[in-house]
Amino acid sequence: MLLALFLIDLAAGLYLFLPLVGRRNAGVKFYRLILIVSAVLVLCALIAHADFHDGILISLTIIVYATLRYPKRLIFRIPAALLGLGYIAAPIHAWRVATGASWIWSAAGALTSVALLGSVTLAMLLGHWYLVVRGMSIDPLKRLTHATLAGALARTIVVAAALLVPGVWANVAIRQGIFFWMRAGWGLIGPLALYPMVWGTVRIRSTMAATGILYVDVVAVVIGEVLGGWLSALAHLPL
Repeated sequence: MLLALFLIDLAAGLYLFLPLVGRRNAGVKFYRLILIVSAVLVLCALIAHADFHDGILISLTIIVYATLRYPKRLIFRIPAALLGLGYIAAPIHAWRVATGASWIWSAAGALTSVALLGSVTLAMLLGHWYLVVRGMSIDPLKRLTHATLAGALARTIVVAAALLVPGVWANVAIRQGIFFWMRAGWGLIGPLALYPMVWGTVRIRSTMAATGILYVDVVAVVIGEVLGGWLSALAHLPL
């Protein structure tokens, strides 16, 4: 279930942060790429832990993919909106099942994890897209770079709040030792420390350098969120 949790969070983040890119900037092909990647991630989650919610997400993704050519028609807008709502509800449900946390803690953990994973990974993929679409505006990458900072800050606040619950610090930070500090160092401190470097390269439109740093950022976040999911299952709180 923890594998399914990670895959659903990543798929949700990729889709939900697409509006920051803008269809006019990256083009339809980039949107199709993200939809395919998201659908594959959800399919893998379905294989890892069968859940009918995942089947609904895949079905909606197929409809959105097929109607991308009609962005102003209800035939696209309705399934696109439903898919967005599904990608908000599915991670919360997955966190509730995987960690046993309350609905409030599950929502906090799910939404912040989705924000961090989605913004960082989508920024890295968009960085590669600048090699495909020459002359594309740098604004989408700027927005996503700011989103990575906001996601990292929000995730850190939620983890810090969970650690304030009586007994959690001793059971997690002390007993789990190296695993918790790897989670904090890679998954929380790492993105915050890398943000100034990413922003510095984006500001001067050095997309190749930004993409290279974002590679490291993605690796750090993935390690942090995988360990965070495991620790969350132990503590029944979003860590």
